[in-house]
Amino acid sequence: MGYLAGIDLGTSSVKVLIMDSRGNSLAVAHRGYEVMTPKMSYAEQDPEIWWKCTAEAVREALAGSGIDPEELLGIGFSGQMHGLVAMDKERKLVGPAIIWMDQRSAKEAAAIRELAGELTDTELLNQPGAGMMICSLLWLKNHQPEIYDRIHYVMLPKDYIRYRLTGEIGTDEADASATLAFSVRNRCWCRELIRRAGLKEDIWPAVNGSAEIAGCVSSRAAGETGLSENTKVVYGAGDSAAQLIGNGVTEEGIMACNIGTASQIAVAVNQPVYDRKMRLQTWCHGAAGRWYVQGGALNGGSTLSWLKKKVLKDERPYGELDKEAGLVPAGAEGLLFIPYLAGERTPVMDPYAKGIYFGMGMKHERAHMIRATMEGVIFNLKESARVLDEMGIARNRMISSGGAAKGVTWKQIQADIMEMPVYTTKTEEEACQGAALMAGVGCGVYKDMKEACAAVVKINEDPVEPIMEHVKRYREQQEIFRELYQRVKDLYPRLRTE
Repeated sequence: MGYLAGIDLGTSSVKVLIMDSRGNSLAVAHRGYEVMTPKMSYAEQDPEIWWKCTAEAVREALAGSGIDPEELLGIGFSGQMHGLVAMDKERKLVGPAIIWMDQRSAKEAAAIRELAGELTDTELLNQPGAGMMICSLLWLKNHQPEIYDRIHYVMLPKDYIRYRLTGEIGTDEADASATLAFSVRNRCWCRELIRRAGLKEDIWPAVNGSAEIAGCVSSRAAGETGLSENTKVVYGAGDSAAQLIGNGVTEEGIMACNIGTASQIAVAVNQPVYDRKMRLQTWCHGAAGRWYVQGGALNGGSTLSWLKKKVLKDERPYGELDKEAGLVPAGAEGLLFIPYLAGERTPVMDPYAKGIYFGMGMKHERAHMIRATMEGVIFNLKESARVLDEMGIARNRMISSGGAAKGVTWKQIQADIMEMPVYTTKTEEEACQGAALMAGVGCGVYKDMKEACAAVVKINEDPVEPIMEHVKRYREQQEIFRELYQRVKDLYPRLRTE
């Protein structure tokens, strides 16, 4: 029997899953790393640390699986999106990766928006935001020209790991579509925008399908990871697309709600439809011939992590916080949280936005803050769901994934605010599984992504149902949430953050 592996290069850790063709997990390994914030609004990581952690996790997963490395047919990828990894002509890194959380390029994003003009509607189908590759690249050109001049290759974060495995440089349509240098409609680089921005035209990698084979494991990488040189490696996809595949969301009508470091809701579509007000994003799917419409928020589980580690100094597991939040009534007795700690991208494009606790009184305690923080994340996603409804995009079923799919209170909050039953899959590492399924399609284990998902993805048919008393309370708070942001948004740029 042949086996498949999925590597998910996340923001806080890399995970490696090895499974059989029926989706049975043999081993999962992970290694964590930090985000570097040398200045306010900066967010960087060292790709060499990514590779070191990936190699260690692969070795651990292989050992834990008990398989012969020769039995591993293929490896697929999932990865944090938008970020910029740049190398010189000698294929040496020119500096740290500028990742999606980075907000230094707010002015460049505004400039790209002006330069794009009609291309926004005809090709990009999205508006640029700080932290996206084209904006970070323009920032380097404007502020660090000595580094920009050295750039010979650009790639996305997971592409660097695949390069280290195979020696081949390239990317895929799904991940490239979120660089904002890409024509989502035509699934190719938007050369006209690149020219208008005055950026180098010869640094952009070849673009391929997510399940296409990029190459095999190189001899050097085999020595570092314990993998076989006969194992094939496919291009993979950004983590949002990989999570959709891992949750079986390749057809229309199913909405995925994922809360990891960031948070997203997403629905697969058969045509490149988009929100003309640019409140949501339309990206290429990892499934051939598909796109997906997404509310991709910058703030998700990171807000709860911030509260836990920096404010409460609480060392308990997140499951304990989830239980404590469940002791507080829905609505946190009037305490409301605007979760824009890292600025925000959808449904508001506002790099200056910050977090707010509103309505705090003497009766509020730690549990109220925990619950309000969780609710604020979902209120923000509900704003994106409202846009899907305006667009007429069906969302008949909802599948929850990420850390929020593990918490009883988190799932109930999702059901109550979204006003939908919340289903989960039997898979704990959806992005890794999606990556492995792409490898399976590329290696011929499955005919296509639909067949792969049907063979592997299993839904728990016992959903968390909305509680109508909670629904009514949340509808009232949703209106306050929306109005609160509108009332304070013009104040954000006046805050001193340095």
